[in-house]
Amino acid sequence: MNQLLFRADGNAQIGMGHVMRCLALANMLNGDFSMRFAIVEPTPTIHSLIEQATINVITLPDSSAETTFLDLIEPDDVVILDGYSFDDGFQQSVRSRAKRLVYIDDLTAGHQVADMIINHAGGITSADYEAEAYTQFFLGPHYALLRPEFLHPDGFGDTPADGPIFVSMGGADPHNTSLTVLEAIRQVDPSLPVQIVLGPFHPDRKAIDAFRTELPNLTILQNLDAGQMVSALQQCSLAITACSTIAYEVCAINRPLVTVVTADNQARLAQFLAEEKLALSVNFPTLLTRLTPVIGLDQMIKLSIQSAQFSPETVAESLANQRRFFDGRSPERLRDLFHQLTRR
Repeated sequence: MNQLLFRADGNAQIGMGHVMRCLALANMLNGDFSMRFAIVEPTPTIHSLIEQATINVITLPDSSAETTFLDLIEPDDVVILDGYSFDDGFQQSVRSRAKRLVYIDDLTAGHQVADMIINHAGGITSADYEAEAYTQFFLGPHYALLRPEFLHPDGFGDTPADGPIFVSMGGADPHNTSLTVLEAIRQVDPSLPVQIVLGPFHPDRKAIDAFRTELPNLTILQNLDAGQMVSALQQCSLAITACSTIAYEVCAINRPLVTVVTADNQARLAQFLAEEKLALSVNFPTLLTRLTPVIGLDQMIKLSIQSAQFSPETVAESLANQRRFFDGRSPERLRDLFHQLTRR
């Protein structure tokens, strides 16, 4: 059986995006390959999350992570890297030891030496990259790295008109943008039902709990598995999320979407969601825009919610656009790619 070796990190500083993309890919390839996952000193929650995907976890010491990782690589390994610190020098070191190198990217920055680059952001072409002549590119939502529970070619049914508003600002949410979103919903109508999902590194759960006095129909959930996330999204009438993989998960379930850009590395995805009208609106907090906002983020989100409530034609157009890009067939495409890669 061919061997895959994943390398990514996840923690309160960088969030969970790199780990979750690798786990999504691992789930798609499960059964066809043996897998190991190397990660720097994971928390028990992250360690358990990887083990649940039936992957052998290798803990790397923070002080010598990359040297230790290079020593792990075997000649028959296909190595998958996902992380911003893996520059071309490190990629060359990996490639010289492994059978093939795959790099999961979302920045299009620096020189790439991998055999294969996967970037599921829309609006990207190979011309956006500086790379070796042999590098192959697999770009856009047709290669969406989503967990299998979110990939269903037959769809997830219609949006319920009276469902709650779903809120998720990602695994870390370092600026507690969740609280700003809840304040925006309160300004629209404090009686609205709301389900908020917090990640494992949320910085201030107490503040969210205290907001129940402002939103009496607020339900707080934390650390949901993929099946529970799908169920929550299926029930919602509108989703307000970070402009990250969770926004793609909403598009895959096909629900009205309002996004908030919570990190600089989300700019490409934000541009794609806005230009292709997959999201009803894309909002930038003050700290992430070069422009001087006329109104605060809470006011922007309030207007976005009201627009969704009173513009059914716009909502229908957005849902149709989501279905054009998310067909639920990225697992079969990626399985074919990895089988071709390991046969060479």
